[in-house]
Amino acid sequence: MSRIRQIGMAAGTFSVALGIGFVMQNGDALASRFGNEDAPAQPAPFTDAVQQDAAIEAPLAEADEVAIDVVQSGVIISETPEISKPEPTVAAVVTLPGSAKVPAVQEAPVQLAAIETEVVPTVETDATAIVEVDCVPVMDAVAGTVASVTLTINAPCNLSSAFTIHHQGMMFTAMTDDTGAAEVSVPALAEVAVMIAAFDGGDGAVATATVPDFANYDRAVLQWQGDASVMLSAYEGDAVFGDESHIYVRNPGDIGRLETGTGGYLLRLGEDAIESALMAEVYTFPSGRIASEFDVVLVAEAEITTGNCGQELNAQSIQVSPTGQTAALDLTMIMPECDAVGDFLILQNMFEDLTLASK
Repeated sequence: MSRIRQIGMAAGTFSVALGIGFVMQNGDALASRFGNEDAPAQPAPFTDAVQQDAAIEAPLAEADEVAIDVVQSGVIISETPEISKPEPTVAAVVTLPGSAKVPAVQEAPVQLAAIETEVVPTVETDATAIVEVDCVPVMDAVAGTVASVTLTINAPCNLSSAFTIHHQGMMFTAMTDDTGAAEVSVPALAEVAVMIAAFDGGDGAVATATVPDFANYDRAVLQWQGDASVMLSAYEGDAVFGDESHIYVRNPGDIGRLETGTGGYLLRLGEDAIESALMAEVYTFPSGRIASEFDVVLVAEAEITTGNCGQELNAQSIQVSPTGQTAALDLTMIMPECDAVGDFLILQNMFEDLTLASK
């Protein structure tokens, strides 16, 4: 299992340049050396419809060059035969056959200039309709209740696809539905919360939200990758393992405890059905709403299973105070042997306990 690391991402700005055709046309006047005969009709100007093929590109890739071929045509004009004048004493009328008349000079061919373009991908909806699709993911961030941020992601070219949310060092795996959309609620770890959604292949989106009630909450995060069987436990007051006030994944509490200032709430983030997914558990405590003295013991625990016994365990803790001060700790250790399967291992010193004075 690879060690969890913080990663950076360059966000690109995607643009679409539409091709512009320039038309140049020259025409010569009809020249005739004989009588008042009408000139033949001139050919219609050359036209050519150009359809740009669709192409879906990764962000930050250079645009392909689309060349438009120019078709040229021309006519060779034969020299008119010399017509000798008749003798002065002979009256004669000379009628020339049509083949002897000077043909009209054709207009110069139309020339289309070619420029570099970056095309918008297209998706065929049926045999007769083509709809342009902008594949750049878009994400909106809106501040919600209890210092959270609701993310709305629209990625029309990433259907049923896994992606990673990054926020202040916290990372977890999320997934779009069959239309490329997703909605995720994320506990904020900063008053000005910057969120990044990163897809495989380099696609991504960035959004920012200001969280007005951020200073009312303490937050603790435990994160890992894959099936590590670790969990974050918060022992509120005098709670012991399994008590009602032991807040963990099987007894997470609810948001109402945060709103009334009576206790904490735990939220697990990540798609554990995806192999090697990034997972995170976030415990939130309403420090700014507690009216009495309150102690919370925060510990990271790992269950010893047949899947992790004797194996390397990697995890990381992040703790954020209402002032925005952040502490992080990486953990790498070897789990006990398989004869200890079923036991829980307490990972010491991953978090600072919360001790709140009455107000």
